[in-house]
Amino acid sequence: MKDYYDILGVAEDASNEQIKKAFKEIAKKEHPDRGGNEARFKEANEAYDTLNNSQKRHDYDTMRKFGGTSGGGEHPFFNEDIFGDFFSGFGNNDGFRFNFTNRNGDERIFRNVRNRPRGNRNVQVRMAISIKEAMMNNDKTINYKLPSGREEFATVKIPAGVQHGVTFKYAGMGDDSIKNMPRGDLMVVMSVLDSDGYTRKGNDLYTDKTIDCFQAVRGTEFNLKTLEDHIIKVKVPAGTQPGTILSVKGKGMPVHKTVNIRGNLYVKIHILIPQLSAQDLKKIKDL
Repeated sequence: MKDYYDILGVAEDASNEQIKKAFKEIAKKEHPDRGGNEARFKEANEAYDTLNNSQKRHDYDTMRKFGGTSGGGEHPFFNEDIFGDFFSGFGNNDGFRFNFTNRNGDERIFRNVRNRPRGNRNVQVRMAISIKEAMMNNDKTINYKLPSGREEFATVKIPAGVQHGVTFKYAGMGDDSIKNMPRGDLMVVMSVLDSDGYTRKGNDLYTDKTIDCFQAVRGTEFNLKTLEDHIIKVKVPAGTQPGTILSVKGKGMPVHKTVNIRGNLYVKIHILIPQLSAQDLKKIKDL
């Protein structure tokens, strides 16, 4: 099990501000766009994502304390829920008692979990946004139908740079068919779609630009409208060949707002060969 505290170089009781500061220092040094170690950056980003979220941090700390497989502890999924499911067909209405001793000699007792009522189910919906919308923070209201047939509404807060396939969890907004039981959760799966002539790969953006052969020979400069509706100038060097990909640093998708890191923009150059008259062709031949 990874030690996220060690990865960020902070104490286990570190505040959110200390965790953010530690990640910021690592990100500045290790981000791939700045020549850093990509594996180290991803590891630090994973640690920050967990420790900066109170619920994720609580779950992680609980797993480290009770479920870590390193050091001889019991398996993280070795818990009352699994025993309850496994032994649900045995014993009487009083349930069962089971003693387990792990490799460290620690004894745990599992009891009275038989006939545990099944909870309400989670409800999964899919939300689609364009990569243009994903360039900034968004609040989207969705409506969805519960298994009971009732229609519900929810406001989904979407952070800038959201990745395709990410799932947002909203506790207590799912199925409520079983009365006197906690509601299930709402799971919103994101689909981030290409748009406005741009495609996305990871945190980088890709688009195409066609120029004529004379511009390619002489070199040129053109204006390009970004997904944020900004106009940027892209310089094409003299002698550019068909299929050349020009890079514009820091104009891709937002990666992390805290440290203002973004992906890159890549422009693939296509060259148009015009149809020339015989006279024009002769002029070119005489050059």
